[in-house]
Amino acid sequence: MTALADHMNTYTEDWFELRDAWRAYAACRGMDTDLFYPEGRGSTLRAREQIAKNICSSCPVAQQCREASTALPERYGIWGGLTEAERGWSRR
Repeated sequence: MTALADHMNTYTEDWFELRDAWRAYAACRGMDTDLFYPEGRGSTLRAREQIAKNICSSCPVAQQCREASTALPERYGIWGGLTEAERGWSRR
């Protein structure tokens, strides 16, 4: 490992609990969280969900995000590119 990688690992372990260290590398880090909790109905909702999914599609830790959403369990929002319904939750 390089010195920079060692430093980054130490930093993320200090900032986040070890099991959540992946969050430091998330594509959505620092973005408005409202993007990932879209509201609306029909085509408006689908368009807003797609915005979040596009961000998730380039995320290097999307798999860890999906795993975290099921471990918590996190019922609402887009996690790792999946909606509530795609993760098995109903919106009702």
